[in-house]
Amino acid sequence: MSDNPQRPCDPARYRALSLHREPMTEQSGKFPFPSRAELRRVALAAAALIAFTCLPYLWGWLLRPADFMGHVYNADDASVHLAWMRQAAEGRWLFTDRFTSEEQQPQFFHLFYLVLGKLAGLFGDSYRVFISFYHLARVVGGWLFLMAAYLLAAYIFPDARTRWLGFWTVGLSSGLGFWLELLLGKADRSCDYGPGLLMPEAITFLSLYLFPLFAVSILVLVGLYLLVLRAFDTGRVAPAIGAGVLGLVLGNIHSYDLLPVYAVLAVYVITLGVQRRALPRREILLAALVVAISVPAPAYQYLVFRSNPVFQQKALTPTLSPSVMNYALTYGLVLVAACVGAWHLRRRPHHRGNFLITWFIVTLAMAYLPVSFQRKMIEGAHIPLALLAASGWLALTSRVRLPGAAATLLWIVLVIPSNLGVMADSIRRLGDNNAEGVAYLLPPYYLDSDQRAVLEWLRENARPEDVVLSSPLDGCYMPPYCGVTTYVSHWAETINVQRKLADLRGFLASYTADEWRIQFLRENRIRYFYHGPAEAAMGGFDPSGASYLRLVCQSGPVALYEVVLP
Repeated sequence: MSDNPQRPCDPARYRALSLHREPMTEQSGKFPFPSRAELRRVALAAAALIAFTCLPYLWGWLLRPADFMGHVYNADDASVHLAWMRQAAEGRWLFTDRFTSEEQQPQFFHLFYLVLGKLAGLFGDSYRVFISFYHLARVVGGWLFLMAAYLLAAYIFPDARTRWLGFWTVGLSSGLGFWLELLLGKADRSCDYGPGLLMPEAITFLSLYLFPLFAVSILVLVGLYLLVLRAFDTGRVAPAIGAGVLGLVLGNIHSYDLLPVYAVLAVYVITLGVQRRALPRREILLAALVVAISVPAPAYQYLVFRSNPVFQQKALTPTLSPSVMNYALTYGLVLVAACVGAWHLRRRPHHRGNFLITWFIVTLAMAYLPVSFQRKMIEGAHIPLALLAASGWLALTSRVRLPGAAATLLWIVLVIPSNLGVMADSIRRLGDNNAEGVAYLLPPYYLDSDQRAVLEWLRENARPEDVVLSSPLDGCYMPPYCGVTTYVSHWAETINVQRKLADLRGFLASYTADEWRIQFLRENRIRYFYHGPAEAAMGGFDPSGASYLRLVCQSGPVALYEVVLP
């Protein structure tokens, strides 16, 4: 007999110390981790899908290899991210807004572009280096997201058919925009396709197609929720800590996403309590741990935006949600099939399925909070909807005995067209160098050798604090390409953009007195004046005869002048 016999375990004491549950059942927590063979197939499928998103970029490069700036949509927003990368490569840890000329202190911290910029800086400071790392991050981040999305599907659905269809639905599905245009001749009500309404954050494919920040933020979001489910199912603290750390990252790189996360956690814990008819103490503690670890990131961002007038005005730029009907059309058949999937799961109590329902409904509701950045909080809502839609579609097709391969193919044919339409529109815009966007002072997708030659001079000779006056068309590329500050170059990043555009037009007008121009240049600390075809089209001012402007670089019709005030 042992001298130190084991004492019976006190269950209450054990639970208090470890938050461990009883052995997990299929419904409550065992992770049905996919086999290696299955993961290899998923990895290849994810690589193929990401390669598909690269085709318009390849086409844009093939059209004009030397002139292509690496964008197929919203080059203005991508330029902001690239400008942060350049600042990181310069050795900075805190960033300023170089798309506006107001004096400011570096306070903005962005972990993702800080790391990406530091890595890119090891290989040089040319624009080509930054755009290459930018797309490398989009490709790698998108691939990792698709792998994480499959793991989430595997955690929720033990059936391989459902999770595979969920994978393809997450990665490829869109809404009714294309079908509305085909059948009714209009697509101005759908945010997956409609002109002027396109919302990349609302559709996963568009997030993977366009912006590495979106790809990485939804990767972190899925990882966070997967760890939360794991923590709730097992009662273990470690997954909750991991979820909190991911929340800390998410709160820094895309703070808008964390507000819906907190709301989803709160509502989901409440639903668990209602289902059990008991206070879910364990889940409350675990959710509180996630919030406690992650909340410093959005708190810091809030303080920066409150204390820095430049970032405060940027935060007030309205990006409001469209109507609920717009969102319904944006998700279209995916929403219909998701309703079937939700009903199917509700018939068989399934708490992980309930989490998907909570995730979508709460995120959609948060997108209508009375704040200026409403629509940015919709990011990620498409993911639970797509997984529910996969379950619903298989439930529907099983009733008509449609073979599995045929059901999958038919589903993809029905839900992918709007994404193909967006890609086709990108190819069209590449053909005319974004003429439609240029009409609204959005940057082109190509810069010719003359434009690039002047930008190269600025990159080699100008300082970051030097303010350049130009139109927003070429000016939008100056902060990422040259590292300089611009007077007016971005519809959202430039403070008081409409007033500054009026000032620019006044400066370029042929009838404006030189005395006004000199005073304007002095008051706004402008060091260089960039004059190319876009500036010439905005006004008849001839800078070559101005005594206060000295030509320092010229290539073809593009000239750069240094301001020499009397």
